[in-house]
Amino acid sequence: MKISIFGLGYVGIVSAAILSQKFKIIGVDINPKKVELINQGKSPIMEKKINFLVKNGVDTNNLIATLKSRKAIMESNISIICVGTPSDTDGHYDLSSLENVLKEISEILNEKRTYHCIIIRSTIPPGTTRKMFKRYFNQQKVGICFNPEFLREGVSISDYLNPPFIIAACSDDQSKQNIKKIYEDINHQVIFLKFEEAETIKIICNVFHALKVVFANEIGRFCETLGINGKKIMNILCQDNKLNISKAYLKPGFAFGGSCLPKELRVFNYLAKIKDIEIPVISQIEVSNHKHIEYYIRKIQSYKKKKLGFIGLSFKEGTDDIRESPYLLLVEYFIGKGYDIKIYDEYINLGKLMGTNKEYLENEIPHISSLFVYDLNELNECEIIISRQKTDEKFNDKIIINLN
Repeated sequence: MKISIFGLGYVGIVSAAILSQKFKIIGVDINPKKVELINQGKSPIMEKKINFLVKNGVDTNNLIATLKSRKAIMESNISIICVGTPSDTDGHYDLSSLENVLKEISEILNEKRTYHCIIIRSTIPPGTTRKMFKRYFNQQKVGICFNPEFLREGVSISDYLNPPFIIAACSDDQSKQNIKKIYEDINHQVIFLKFEEAETIKIICNVFHALKVVFANEIGRFCETLGINGKKIMNILCQDNKLNISKAYLKPGFAFGGSCLPKELRVFNYLAKIKDIEIPVISQIEVSNHKHIEYYIRKIQSYKKKKLGFIGLSFKEGTDDIRESPYLLLVEYFIGKGYDIKIYDEYINLGKLMGTNKEYLENEIPHISSLFVYDLNELNECEIIISRQKTDEKFNDKIIINLN
């Protein structure tokens, strides 16, 4: 397997250095100084262990660098693209370097006329790989993959060899086999996705990392005004891997509610406000939660049906707690708009509700008892079923909106 790598920045040189321990690698870059350094066995970047790997790759004749794209393409059967795709302040990607490389490869492959695999590692907006494949390689013997990188500067060698996961989207089976071969020494199965899914996961991971940094900093500012060590607080928070640092609460579904999250969020925002602490991310959590409810209101309205059946009313399945339930907010909205509503919740018995739970219902929607049904079959009269659980096959002829 002979591999050409286009773009010898962080991702490119790390990939070239590691892969050259096993495969023949030809690195391509437009910067002659980078090419010269690599051919001398020196890395163009500062990174742990990178100099050893580059030198070893060059010394074993497994790694060379060149300015000449044609040489790289003609002498390889796989090309990995690692060129930069910067964005402007408005979030628009500059894909010019990527397009230039793909166009150049396409033109050279017209001469080669044999199968070639192209692997894009540059971060790109969803839909780009499919569009580029069609634009430049539609009539050629080419397989194309999107294989995002998850490397952190400073520990990129370790991240490459010990990744959180390996993601790839491929146009054909031969490309899949090439990806598997490239990663066969790494202790992870490749997760194969659609192009748009693979392109999206890369962006979302970085958005989540940015969110965590900002969240921790806002907590730090809040704690400092109280004379509390914010790092200590966050270190303790991170010890909870059942809820805080876990899969919990990280699955798209419906809005949050209940007696705890809304209350504590309001209290925290109030305390920050009276201490004049700006926490723009945390202060917008409740706003975002309401926007999510509004999104589903618009979605339900778009069907232009008036008979709605709700499966589940409490804020959380398996309980009868309806305090600040987002499902109750949906019901309340559509009652106000004159919709015909039926509600089924196997965990709620209106006659047995007690305390604040009962008071909340009586104050919010005192006439809700007339909307409840205790047999799921009664929802057959409805046109739209809004459910937070998997619906019974009996509703296959209905419009189903899942909120789970």
